[in-house]
Amino acid sequence: MKNFTDFFKKIFSKENAGSKKKIFAAGENLSFDFEKTDKIWEKYFRFTPLKLVLPLEKYRLGGKKVLDVGSAWGEFLIHFGRDSKGIEVLPEMVEFSKAAGLDVEKYNFENEWHEKPESFDAVWCSNVLEHVVAPHRLLRKFHGALKKDGLVFIRVPVIPSNRFYFLLNKFFLGFLGYESLQHINAFTRKTIEFAIERAGFEIIESNVFLPPNGFLNKLFNPILKNAASFITVVARKIPFEYPEKRPAVHNPEWLGRD
Repeated sequence: MKNFTDFFKKIFSKENAGSKKKIFAAGENLSFDFEKTDKIWEKYFRFTPLKLVLPLEKYRLGGKKVLDVGSAWGEFLIHFGRDSKGIEVLPEMVEFSKAAGLDVEKYNFENEWHEKPESFDAVWCSNVLEHVVAPHRLLRKFHGALKKDGLVFIRVPVIPSNRFYFLLNKFFLGFLGYESLQHINAFTRKTIEFAIERAGFEIIESNVFLPPNGFLNKLFNPILKNAASFITVVARKIPFEYPEKRPAVHNPEWLGRD
């Protein structure tokens, strides 16, 4: 699978040669040995992540102020527009991202929320929602941090919709992400769409963004979005309030807190 992924990257992704000096300078600044920095470069930065290639172009994220939630090493954040910001809780990743010149703040976004209202054009959240204790609360925080008509990009592993797709993913990927012991939530495509809608968003599309080519993606996504064990949901912020049928007493006191 690794060789297939590497082959796929070389066909569809862009090599980021201009970032190499910055990444190795970050490793040197943190006293990483060459081998460790080289692994980080090869795995995360040498090529634009496949899941980002098409949305980066399609939604012009390179020119938008994006909040990257769970920004890891900064492999997504490095491609977003000016004044974009990452949130990450793991110290080594935060230190590395900062050493590479990225704006990343270290805090646990389920304990606290530091982002100002209506300050971002988009929120990028890849492989995070399956880990968090309160997905709805986090989605509401995204809603508050977005400008009018701002976009969310939520990528999660999903449960394949039938046994055939289950076996197909197992064969090609060798694993199913939703089964990971680190995860406490599991979604299908429809349940993640539902969760996002109920947090105050209008679904624009659900897309695997593979192949990361506009024409091929348009051709294959109608099939792959139901067959793949991962999905990215793109949605637009709309006005929100809880419906009258939901009594306010049902809402915990901490729900609206930053």
